[in-house]
Amino acid sequence: MNDYYVLRAKEQNEDLQTDRIREDVKVSLTDKQYSCLKLLAYKAGFKNAGELLSSFVGDLTDWHHKGSDERDRASDWYERAFGMSEYYSNFIHYLYNYNYTQDDMTDMLEDEEYFDDVYESYIDENERKTNQTKEECMNVIKELIEKGEEL
Repeated sequence: MNDYYVLRAKEQNEDLQTDRIREDVKVSLTDKQYSCLKLLAYKAGFKNAGELLSSFVGDLTDWHHKGSDERDRASDWYERAFGMSEYYSNFIHYLYNYNYTQDDMTDMLEDEEYFDDVYESYIDENERKTNQTKEECMNVIKELIEKGEEL
């Protein structure tokens, strides 16, 4: 077997040990959306709507997916719905991708040079994209700090 697949299977098995309810994932649904989602979940043999959503997330993230067709279709859906991310960058994505914490963001508010360095790195990394302005990025940081939650 290919070393890549052996390593991936090992990583996925280890990751399964971290499976738990995520308190920050809250889904707002209308009564009709919720009723229809439950109906689809039961039709597919799931015990509840959450299991159906978890299964879809596995396909969407290419982590614990049900198969290549499902993964490809989930990816196609994402690209069709949100494919403009190829041309635009979001500062919150940059912060999350580089593991910035609440403390880091507080430091950025207090130290303009630190913020400028982070902002410059964000712009450099996304040089061919439409980026958020410095003011927009500062507002993102303020909102995240106000929420008081880690990314």
